[in-house]
Amino acid sequence: MKRIHQALLLLIISVGIAPSVVAQTPHRNHGASLSLAIGHRNADSTRTKAVDLGIVGAADTLRGASLQAITSGYGVVRGVQLSAINNYATSLRGVQAAAFYNVTMQPFRGLQLSLGSNIAMGVRRGTQVGLLANVASGSMRGLQVGGYNYADTLTGSQVGLINVALEHPHGVQVGLVNYTRDTRAKKIGLVNINPSTLIDVMAFGGSNTAANMALRFRNRSTYNIIGVGSPYVGFDGHFSGALYYRLGQYFRLNDRWSLSGDIGYAHIESFEESSQQRPNRLFSLQARLNADYQINRHLGVFASVGYANTRYYHHQQHYKDELIVEGGLAIRWNHRPDPYTPGTRATTDTTGHVPLGQWNDGRRNFWKAAAETAGINVLVHCFDRFVMNEDFAKVNFKTIKHNIDNGWVWDNDQFSTNLFAHPYHGNLYFNAARSSGLSFWQSAPYAFAGSLMWETCGEIEPPAINDLMATTMGGICIGEVTHRISEIILNDSSRGFRRFLREAAATLINPMGGFNRLLTGSAWRVRNDHNKYYDAKRTPIDFSVALGTRYLSDDGALFRGEWNPYVNLFLEYGHPFEANDTKPFDFFSLEATVGMSANQPLINRLHIVGRIWGKSVETNSDMEAEVGLFQHFNYYDSKPVKDGTQLTPYRISEAAALGPGMLMRFPQVGALNRLEQRIYLSGILLGGTKSDYYNVIDRDYNMGSGFSVKTKTQMDFRSIGRFILHANYYRIFTWKGYEGKDLEHTDPLYLNAQGDKSNAELLELSSMWEFDLRGPLSISWGASYFVRQTRYAYHDNVNARTFETRLGLTWHI
Repeated sequence: MKRIHQALLLLIISVGIAPSVVAQTPHRNHGASLSLAIGHRNADSTRTKAVDLGIVGAADTLRGASLQAITSGYGVVRGVQLSAINNYATSLRGVQAAAFYNVTMQPFRGLQLSLGSNIAMGVRRGTQVGLLANVASGSMRGLQVGGYNYADTLTGSQVGLINVALEHPHGVQVGLVNYTRDTRAKKIGLVNINPSTLIDVMAFGGSNTAANMALRFRNRSTYNIIGVGSPYVGFDGHFSGALYYRLGQYFRLNDRWSLSGDIGYAHIESFEESSQQRPNRLFSLQARLNADYQINRHLGVFASVGYANTRYYHHQQHYKDELIVEGGLAIRWNHRPDPYTPGTRATTDTTGHVPLGQWNDGRRNFWKAAAETAGINVLVHCFDRFVMNEDFAKVNFKTIKHNIDNGWVWDNDQFSTNLFAHPYHGNLYFNAARSSGLSFWQSAPYAFAGSLMWETCGEIEPPAINDLMATTMGGICIGEVTHRISEIILNDSSRGFRRFLREAAATLINPMGGFNRLLTGSAWRVRNDHNKYYDAKRTPIDFSVALGTRYLSDDGALFRGEWNPYVNLFLEYGHPFEANDTKPFDFFSLEATVGMSANQPLINRLHIVGRIWGKSVETNSDMEAEVGLFQHFNYYDSKPVKDGTQLTPYRISEAAALGPGMLMRFPQVGALNRLEQRIYLSGILLGGTKSDYYNVIDRDYNMGSGFSVKTKTQMDFRSIGRFILHANYYRIFTWKGYEGKDLEHTDPLYLNAQGDKSNAELLELSSMWEFDLRGPLSISWGASYFVRQTRYAYHDNVNARTFETRLGLTWHI
């Protein structure tokens, strides 16, 4: 309890002081801070601190040490910055250490240490250590250690999973995947890539694994192959598979023929318990000789012959030796190396404002909105009672009085009903008012009133406090987003079938908006002035659609899982760095993933973050920065994989959440078109997560409150693509358990429990690469890693982890 009170206190304080946390450049008046400090004021009115302890630290110069509970920002730092969230400095000679990210605006000397990411405009002599990512724009003279490392010019070393450097005159890259534009750079890794690397997609069959897909990376005379195959021919019956890596040397005979030889390692899974007849896993050492024939620029064929020595893992005893015979196709990915050319900074055109159309012909009709809100409830109630003949809908004045006298409880509806369907239903109430000419703030009470009416009068079951919170807060968030998306589609100057398609699409997204357009005649009225509801010049959008397949792991197993097709929609609306004099949700981002499998939920993910209020605190040639207050809605849902362990891979909800955030963009950063860092801290009023013990009626999850911290790092590479990295941490406390209640004699409808008394930590690490093809098309590859640790008050604690990968084709509109 004490820790939560402290977190909420920090949350409230950070909203008030956020504008001051952006660090000051040298010789600039320092901003407000919330700390105890020892220092002095200089003759030029700047301030220097030697020791700074507190919640938020800010000054022109730090010569000493700073320890802050949230953030610290200074112009010149000669010492140590320690913060729980992030650190910022214009000039650094010393150490920055933070949980989420560190930023320096000039090349630094010293150390950046973070569990998230580190960003610097160069490193003179120093080290960046970041669990997720390190970015050094300009020259990097030193060492980078992290999951992903990037430098414009590397004169030093990179050690990580993925290492990228445009120029690499000295030093070495050590990692799983290494990339430089310098073909002579020193690399030690499983896959080493440069602009001359030829990348082939291989599809083949063989005597070792029957069906195989692999990627081959060819450099001057060496190559690497990473692939998967199934089933392993050494096992009969059930599904099995292998993951393998090969390293080899090739020799060109002429333009079409080449010979090669390689050695490799394969991990083999049977997905069964170990027995005398069949082990659960094996490893194999392999050698092959290969012949390739190139039919044309894009297609080739090959044949291989080799030998495999397969053994048990634990005691390395011999399992079997076998001859390998393989053959198949090699399809070349003709990626084009692009020389570095300076880009231009994207700007928003604020001239030529277009007069826009108005809902309900510009009239605000409060009574109409109230009638429609009540009408929604009456319509749904009549359908449940007279069409479906549901018992819970047999309402009378006695049941209404009983609900008012005996509410409120935590109900036991299923996860999707409570934490997605109810927020969606709240969006109907909200948009009944929004499409009646009301503003965002005027429409918000209608979501609350509509939910309150339904909970007390719409059914005989006791009113649920969680439904009221989810329907109100989630309904406002989803409602404003769907309202604005429908405005993008509408155009009153359209005619005929095109007009019909626009109206139908807008109504599908915003049903109450479409209903009111039919009611007022706006759906068919043609006009050439004030005919649009969205100004593309003032409000840019970034919209993309991805179609592909994903692999969802069962309990973290590498080969035990299932493949599902998916559709992903992404929309970023508005300019994130034009926050002054704006309205709620003038900037928001939306990402939705729809599953196309009968075994998994239709709505797999829904993520919304919308700006309620914002303020630009830094705008110059080096950086743009904004602080603001943001509303969040996050929803993750999955089911146990088919023929798996029956464990739910992940289930997370943040249905009602609000908190401060900071966005930073570094335009024209070396060879990057775009480099952005975003961080959000939110208080969760209502959240949900999977329970390992609670199972009452339709509910197998816990609800509660808490907080979350989310970060996003995005890098756009000119003519290559983009890399996006997310780190999302949720902490949800279930305060009200069922322990101590007489479960045998308690009506489950009145159990009134949030779930198992517990607290859950949930972490999602997600990365996504996009490689641009022609025009608006790109190939996207992403992966997410989920970790859940739940501490129960009256049960054994549970630790769970799993992952999923995604591969798709993305179309940017």
